Amino acid sequence: MAIAAGASGIARAAEVPAPPAAAPATAPAANPYAGLPKVVAKAVKELEAACRAEGGTPSWNPKTVFDVVNVSPDGRPDYLIDTHAMECEGGITPWIGSDGFRHVLFISTGPGRWTRAFDRGARGFDIIAPKGGARTQVIVFSHSAYCTRPNPERFMRCTQIFEWRRGKLRKVSEEWFEG
Repeated sequence: MAIAAGASGIARAAEVPAPPAAAPATAPAANPYAGLPKVVAKAVKELEAACRAEGGTPSWNPKTVFDVVNVSPDGRPDYLIDTHAMECEGGITPWIGSDGFRHVLFISTGPGRWTRAFDRGARGFDIIAPKGGARTQVIVFSHSAYCTRPNPERFMRCTQIFEWRRGKLRKVSEEWFEG
C-alpha cells in the first residue's frame, strides 16, 4: 500500500498491486552430520575430501558410514567408521590398500568428548563384548607392517587384540597367522 494525495489534497492510501508471489522456498537439505559428535563428522568429511582430491565423487550417506559401538566402560556411545561402506566413484579410493580397509574408532572420554583411538587399515576388524564383565576387545587382523613381533615367515599377518585401559586403546596380545 502506498500513500498518495488525492484531489482534495488529503493524503490517503492508494491501492498498489501486491508483488507477484515468490516461488515457494525449498527447505534446506537436512544436515547429514546432525547428531554426530563433531570429531566423527570431521573424520567423515576428511574422507570425502580425500576422495575428491583423487578426482572422485563420494558415494555414501554420511549417516550410514559409522556404527555406534561400545568399547569403553563409561556407557556413552563410541563410534566406528568402517570404510567398507564408502565408495569413491570415478577416482582412486584412498582408504583401501594392501593393508585392507581403513577403520577409524572414536572412544568417549567423558560427556561430549571423544578421542580417535584407532585409525588405520586392517584386513579384518571386530569388536567383541565378552560375557561376565570382561573388557570389550577390539580384534584386528593386521598387515605384517603393523605387527610388532618379528615375522616368523615371509608374508604372514597377525591378529592383534586391543582393550580400552587407563584411557587408551592398548594392545594386549598379538599372534601370527598365514593368509
